[in-house]
Amino acid sequence: MKPNQPDLVGEYLHEVDLRLSGLPLLQRRELLADLAAHIATERTERNVQSEGELIEILERLGSPEVVAAAAYEEAGAPRTSAPLPPPFVPARPTRALRKGLWILAACSTLVMLFLLCGVLTFRSSGDGPAPAEATVAPVPPSPARPASPTP
Repeated sequence: MKPNQPDLVGEYLHEVDLRLSGLPLLQRRELLADLAAHIATERTERNVQSEGELIEILERLGSPEVVAAAAYEEAGAPRTSAPLPPPFVPARPTRALRKGLWILAACSTLVMLFLLCGVLTFRSSGDGPAPAEATVAPVPPSPARPASPTP
């Protein structure tokens, strides 16, 4: 193989590594080292001289997707198809959004004040239910004082 040709083995291993992002780092490194050693052994035993022969070795191993799927299955880990996205960081609100939020807060406050005033007015106007009056029993005249004549 010529030195200026792309490193097919390196690209292959990189693709496998990308698909193994859900496995622990040490397990990934061990698997990639085993793959690299297997490819190197095959190249030596077959005395690979051309790019076509190297591609044949890589094709017999399977595509990076197939190799990664087998590694997940062997590890008993759930397969992840892509790395997790970065955490969501909300953007700073624009001036128009901040103004809209202030208007919304002011309107909500006014509505709450009107409702509170209405409730207080309703209770103090007497339109509401009358309070229960206590029944008072008539007081009998005392025996020491005679009842006063009524004119």
